[in-house]
Amino acid sequence: GARIARVLAADERPRELTARPYAPSPTAAPILSLGYRELAADLLYTRMVGYFSAYDSAPDASGALAEAIVALDPRLRRAYELGATAMTDGRRTPETALQLRAIELLERGMREFPEYWRLPNLAGQIYLVELKTEDPAQRRAWDERGALLLESAARKPGAPANLAVHSAVLQSRLGQQQRAIENLREILLITSDARARAEILERLAALTQESSEELAAELLAGRNAFERAWKAERPAVTPSMYILVGPPPAPGFDL
Repeated sequence: GARIARVLAADERPRELTARPYAPSPTAAPILSLGYRELAADLLYTRMVGYFSAYDSAPDASGALAEAIVALDPRLRRAYELGATAMTDGRRTPETALQLRAIELLERGMREFPEYWRLPNLAGQIYLVELKTEDPAQRRAWDERGALLLESAARKPGAPANLAVHSAVLQSRLGQQQRAIENLREILLITSDARARAEILERLAALTQESSEELAAELLAGRNAFERAWKAERPAVTPSMYILVGPPPAPGFDL
């Protein structure tokens, strides 16, 4: 503490004030844990949180800790998000290789937690904002992948409805206007957020060249028709299950 106080008082910035943490490789981490994998993962996560908070922390060191943690305990969800954030630390000069490692970490998390919207949302932001290139083909590929991830995040439980608006803006810029319209219509039917609904209607009106009042009336009629069909044909199941299974089959069996 005294050393840090002297450094800050003198306005000096040593190369490494915070000790670089030891991070076992993902292959060695389960062996070194001696069977206490979750305990070792918790200890490494605590180390990563403390290290990342230091102003001179190295993103690659935080990333190595995150990769070791998820190798020990793939169900430690917060390690994916914090690890990817640390690897793309805005306080440092971004490195493309490290940003791609962060995306790989998030993709592993998406396989473990397919319903968690924050992981594809963060991966999409890295593709769209963090990754830099002078190659137009690579830029478009990253933009399309990022827009697809944001679209996926917008459809997951708990995701804010205005996330669909951001995805639609990107899709329209990439020439995918019809896809953007369909996604906005779908989100508009399932969201209960009044503010987000108004924002979606405004964006949808701009894309379709229709008035928001006409769109609201049209979508309300569609929702009412769907609810009537659902309650008449399969009232015992949820609306989402009704979408999947459809109306009951006709009686009898046709060879």
